[in-house]
Amino acid sequence: MAEIDYRRRRYLRRLAIGVGLLLMLAIPAILHSHAAIESILNRPPDWVPDSLPEKAEFNEFTRRFSAADVVLIGWDGSDLGAESLQDAVALLDPLCQQPNDLLDEDREPLPEWALAKIAEVQAICGDAHPLKWCRSGSNMLDKMMASPANLPRRAAVARLHGSMVGDDGEQTSMIVSMDESALVARRHVLPVIREMVARRVDVPVDEIAMVGGPFDGATVDEASVRSVRYFAPPSAVFAAILCFIALRSIPLTAVITLVAVIGEGMVLAAVYYLGTPLNAVLIVLPPLVFVLTVSAGIHLSNYYLDASHEHPELNRTGAARRAMRAGMSPCLLATGTTVVGLGSLVLVRIEPIRVFGAIASMGVLGTLLMLLLVLPGAMVLTDPRMPLPEAEPKDTWLTRIRGRVRRRIRKRLARPWPVIISFVLLTIVLGFGLRNLETSVNVPRMFLPSSDIRIQYEWFEENIGPTVTGELLVSFPPMTDDDDPLERLDLVKQVHKTALQQESVDGVLSPLSFIPPVKSGASLSATASRSVVRSLIRDPESSIGKLGFISRDEKAEVWRVSIRLPQNENVDHGTMITHIRQAVDATIAENELDADVTLTGHVAIVQKAQEVLLRDLFRSFLAAFGVVAIVMMFLLRSLLGGLIAMLPNLFPTIALFGCMGLIRTPLDIGSVMTASVALGIAVDDTIHLVSRYGSRRARGLGQIRAVYGALSQCGWAMLQTTLVCGLSLMAYWFSDFVPTSQFAVLMMGLLLAALVGDLLLLPSLMSSVLGRWLARTVGVDPKAAIGSDAPRRRKPFDVRRLPRRRRARQTRST
Repeated sequence: MAEIDYRRRRYLRRLAIGVGLLLMLAIPAILHSHAAIESILNRPPDWVPDSLPEKAEFNEFTRRFSAADVVLIGWDGSDLGAESLQDAVALLDPLCQQPNDLLDEDREPLPEWALAKIAEVQAICGDAHPLKWCRSGSNMLDKMMASPANLPRRAAVARLHGSMVGDDGEQTSMIVSMDESALVARRHVLPVIREMVARRVDVPVDEIAMVGGPFDGATVDEASVRSVRYFAPPSAVFAAILCFIALRSIPLTAVITLVAVIGEGMVLAAVYYLGTPLNAVLIVLPPLVFVLTVSAGIHLSNYYLDASHEHPELNRTGAARRAMRAGMSPCLLATGTTVVGLGSLVLVRIEPIRVFGAIASMGVLGTLLMLLLVLPGAMVLTDPRMPLPEAEPKDTWLTRIRGRVRRRIRKRLARPWPVIISFVLLTIVLGFGLRNLETSVNVPRMFLPSSDIRIQYEWFEENIGPTVTGELLVSFPPMTDDDDPLERLDLVKQVHKTALQQESVDGVLSPLSFIPPVKSGASLSATASRSVVRSLIRDPESSIGKLGFISRDEKAEVWRVSIRLPQNENVDHGTMITHIRQAVDATIAENELDADVTLTGHVAIVQKAQEVLLRDLFRSFLAAFGVVAIVMMFLLRSLLGGLIAMLPNLFPTIALFGCMGLIRTPLDIGSVMTASVALGIAVDDTIHLVSRYGSRRARGLGQIRAVYGALSQCGWAMLQTTLVCGLSLMAYWFSDFVPTSQFAVLMMGLLLAALVGDLLLLPSLMSSVLGRWLARTVGVDPKAAIGSDAPRRRKPFDVRRLPRRRRARQTRST
């Protein structure tokens, strides 16, 4: 009795220490998770490793030209020559590092409200000039019509068609290049700029269309923050309610929920401590850690409830001690394999996913250690609510259903091969869908069709032209006095025309767009024309040089050819890029000049990010599968046993991702890492079930009885964890941010698929001849046994499947 009182005090002391520690961690969990959320910044080009050639090309482009981070702004009435368009450009000009030299000097001064908004933008950015430059289609048209180009209006408009001017020949937009200070604060800056333009041109804010990389990122930033703030609290509350319904214990529910909520905050705080900006990938860290924490807590709690019911003679402290002995090893092993599955994401070269894997691994391990610290104390405070003894069980519809289900399960366990063969065939069929699996970083596709960003992109595509930009960079050696600029212009002209001839390209801008036609012949006017063009090209301070289409340094002279592609979720930009590259490379190869061409820009770097995601996803999953398989082999002390136990863990990933491939649903940034996550979740239930099965086999039970007993003990906990975790995550399904919504659906599907595999396939494997390799596992310590581990009959009815030594002893005794 003294030992029991000592242990009870020890458990309660651990509970008090753990709760105090959790309350201390609540401070950084709240403050620094908020700081992490405020630091959110989604820039897919930054995710691609610098070691890739495509990233080096993109970095070179951004270094040479200030056109990588631009925003297009348009509205009904932003026509060529419209006064409202010039008013909007003049409004943003004080924020620009390069003033617009085409604005009228005698324009009226800006009103007081405009000056106040400009000061607000400067305060948000901490920079007096957060914009690099601001131009409009009218500015470009004026340059083309002015000396020295002197292009007719019709010819100038035709050159701008598809890039800055719509099909009607009038609709255009303004284009703004953002500096780093504005990019970091874009989530707050761009709404203010949109509001300023709307007020200046007297148009409702929702009728101002804004597109471009910075606007895409700001929209994704805001949607990600909204998902966390609006859906994390109801998800936690719903999980707590479901957890209480499952466990019927306020202390257990309170402790599990508290650890899970603090764990959510601490993984966000860890993002802040690492100095990594939060993004759309890392935003799913909190719900994932919450789910895995709740799952481990429910499993451990069910060990306590089972021990209390099977050993009525034990008091709460004794039942808690027996539960921790039985459940600690499986939980540690399950969490270890989950950490391996998440840690495999470190092999992915996309930086946010690597950070995701590292922080999630530490978060899951930390919350489990906290659960092991506080749960025994919550157990001794929990009344297990023992059922009242009855002389004979009542014959009700519920007991009849239970009996029918039990008989059905035993019958299926006696004939396992139909289930095993069905799962194998289903896995093979769904596996064919993996060949069609695709990834997508298409930003408009991340939102519902009725969303504001989709409407704005549709307006731009319909009224002005394509919004996806690509950059063809034609590189020459540094120009010397012996080089003829016209030869280089002629090559760029061929590249320009080749790009425009591609079916997927609707608009092209290059130095050729702003240079007058070069006359041939020996006449005086033709000679003078060529001399003027040569001067324009050589002089960096000329009207052509200031437009930012030619860059020079001691290493090379680079001419920029900007192309526009349609923004359509059904369009494969990868195929487009390949065709354009092949056509332009052929054009360069036919020319004798020493020149090279690369295709870069947002479309190229995003496409490369998609390729890296898919390839590295497969690599990380294989690595995780291999390491987890080794762990299972060690656990079962059998090479073949480890491989057999991995079959149910492979099923959820193949089933769900195979279905996505068959129905052509692409993986997005919110779901691309779930393959490794699914493996970790599936192994969790597998280890608990295999552990209980091995414990019963070690005590002499036959295969079918051991499988049935393991299912009886673990099945209810597995069902509880699936429902509590899956349904609580479904709160995120209501998010209008598709990656978050799809992540919730995928996680629910993975949890259900893992449950089906562990409740149907794994028991069938254990009850078949393959089960002999699955019986050697942890959990055979008699002091760690739950009461139902012991056989209730002297001779189990399925004696034909007793372990060989036990069967031989029984044969000799008879």
